[in-house]
Parts: sequence; C-alpha cells; structure tokens
Amino acid sequence: MAIFRRLIWCLLVAVVAPAGAATVRICVQNIDYYPHYDFSKLPGRGYAADLFALFTAKTGVKITLLPLPVKRLQDNPECQLVYPDNPQWHSAKGEQQPLYFSQSFTGIIGSTVVRRGEGHIELSAIRAIAVPRGFTPDHLLAVQQNYSFNLVEVSDATAALQMLLKKRVDAADVEWHVAKYLINKLGQPDALEIGRLLPLASVGFHLSSRDHGELLRRFDLFLLQYQSEVAQLKARYQLQTVEQLKINIVEPQSPAPSDQ
Repeated sequence: MAIFRRLIWCLLVAVVAPAGAATVRICVQNIDYYPHYDFSKLPGRGYAADLFALFTAKTGVKITLLPLPVKRLQDNPECQLVYPDNPQWHSAKGEQQPLYFSQSFTGIIGSTVVRRGEGHIELSAIRAIAVPRGFTPDHLLAVQQNYSFNLVEVSDATAALQMLLKKRVDAADVEWHVAKYLINKLGQPDALEIGRLLPLASVGFHLSSRDHGELLRRFDLFLLQYQSEVAQLKARYQLQTVEQLKINIVEPQSPAPSDQ
C-alpha cells in the first residue's frame, strides 16, 4: 500500500510540479458573474480568478487570461483552454467534434428566485419571469409551453432582481450565488429566496479544450492534490451545492386540464 501511495505521489509531482516558463492561455467570459468570476476587467476577481492564481502558485505554470464574448470562446485558435464550459451545453447543440473537459471546478445553481415568503409558489401561479440578456434559461424553456408564464428579457441580473423586488415580475432567473451577492449590494440581503417548486438547474463549471487534453489532466491532478486549498476558496466565496442547501430539483408537472 505504501508503494502504491508513493507511485501516486510521484505521478502527481511529475505532472503538477513547477514547469518553469510554461504558459497556458485560458479564454474566459468577459462578464461579471461574481462570486464565481468577474473577468470584465483583468486580472479578474472571484473564485475562478483565485483558483487560477493558486494553480500558478502551486505548479509554476503561468496563466494568460483572454476575456472574450461568449460566442467567441469556442473554435477560437487563440484559446488553448476555455472557462467556463460544460459537456451538456455541447450535447444540447448536437455537436459531434470531440472536446476534452477537466473535472468540475465548482457548480452553479441556476435558480428561479422569488420574493421572501414565496418560496413554495407553484409554476402555475407564475405569470412573468425576468431573464438577463445573453443567458439561455433552458430549464425554463423546457416547460414554458405547458404553462402560461412569459420570459421578460432585461439588461442584466441586477435589473432582473430589481424588477422582482418592485413586483413587476413574479420571479427572476438568476444564479443563486450571484443573486445573493447582488441583493446584498442592493441593501436587501433577506429579500429573496429560491423558488423550491420552480425549475432549477445544477450545472458544473469545467475547463474545456479541443486540442490540449494534457493540460486538462494537469488541472485535474492539481485539483486532487490541493483539494483542501480548493475547498477553502469555495468557503471564502460561500459557494454551496444543492445538497448543502438542502434543495431538491423538482420536475414541474404539466398543469391539470381545465373543465371549461
């Protein structure tokens, strides 16, 4: 057993050890999605920015970040790696070209948030949901045809939450950690909660690459070797899973047919 552990350690050292002047270029979304990340300005801030800095500190591999619009991240020859990405986003488009993925760095909770005290409102009672421009709410689109709610596109997540607080919509499609951060900035930290009977998506954030699977394996081994430090980063930014929040992902049922 001791020999096996030593072999594993040697493998980790070989792959994760400092690599001198080696540099990795990661293309990232040029948006503010704090606390997960904010790469609207470099060097960036939030969990992902700190995680990349930790990777460099522990491995010696330098990272160059290239912020780009979401639509320019894929199939871009300038990008060795892309963050964030998820296999589901590609399979939903029917893409056939092989793509490599790292292990998940963290997970998001694509929640439908409501005003405090309305956490058990049913989807049949929802008439309008605010959606930030540029985000595709697949978990809402999948059930929209069976219900009568409208998706109201707004400029960003802050605008979506403000519409909800002003009762201009019944809910807002905003990732839960992002919603908590923004609602604190608005000075109303206890004004919202997750709609526990409304559509919710739990999605992992990965690195991806078309051609650099070996770089992703290096990140995977880094996550394994420094899992304690990674956990501390998640705790610093208060990133939680649906299990930690004790939330069940509920599949909305089709409404009962009317007697009329």
